[in-house]
Amino acid sequence: MPALADLQRDVMRAILSGDAMSTDWLSAPGALPASAALQAHRDTALGGLTNSLRLTFPSIERLVGEVFFDQIVLAYVAIAPPRSADLCAYGRDFPSFLSNHAPAAALAYLADVARLDWAIARALGGPSEARRRDLSIDLDTVLSVPTALTVSRFDHPAAAIRAALDAGDDAALGNIDLEPRPRFVAVWRSVRLAVTRELAAPAGVFLTALLDGRGGDDALAAALAVAPPGAALAAIRSDIFEASFAQITISSRTTP
Repeated sequence: MPALADLQRDVMRAILSGDAMSTDWLSAPGALPASAALQAHRDTALGGLTNSLRLTFPSIERLVGEVFFDQIVLAYVAIAPPRSADLCAYGRDFPSFLSNHAPAAALAYLADVARLDWAIARALGGPSEARRRDLSIDLDTVLSVPTALTVSRFDHPAAAIRAALDAGDDAALGNIDLEPRPRFVAVWRSVRLAVTRELAAPAGVFLTALLDGRGGDDALAAALAVAPPGAALAAIRSDIFEASFAQITISSRTTP
């Protein structure tokens, strides 16, 4: 009889792959064959993993349909089984998997939509906007944002696709411009909802730099690299400083 760790690995491999040959010794004469017993466990395990990913990536199933989604999940689980019992944290690499999954190659936007789904799921599981972090812009100015705020850069219109899917608007979905170009989306949690806001490129670059710990001068330089000064400053003001997630504090220092 193998050691416990080897037994656990064999059982996990058999459940995820469907190959019960390595565990046939588990069945005593006259008992239910290991293949039949493990198939029942396999159906339960794969059903649980599929439902978990379905909840985390609802847009993907709505785009490709239930049957294709289930096939994608089976392929993903085979190479990326869960490493912990917390299924809410399962699927981090699913968007990357989609970008390299040959059967989905014609849907170039699919991975970006999955990345947005993941960001929304993480926001829903994170702290509310009442918990905040301060981002220093200069010695006198601080930008306060929700702790869970993230900014993602996409090449495809992930936010527009998800919005059309959520609204059930097939006409809007069909009219979305799928031309690849940089798009930035901020995601945070407000009360019990995840909120998304599309940002103009200079605003997205500016806020991403601040969230990465860069100073205000560096963040502004990054924004000016993608747009003329007037357009960049206007985008930063409207998309960040005037956004509902932002709070600006300006200190008034006096010289002794």
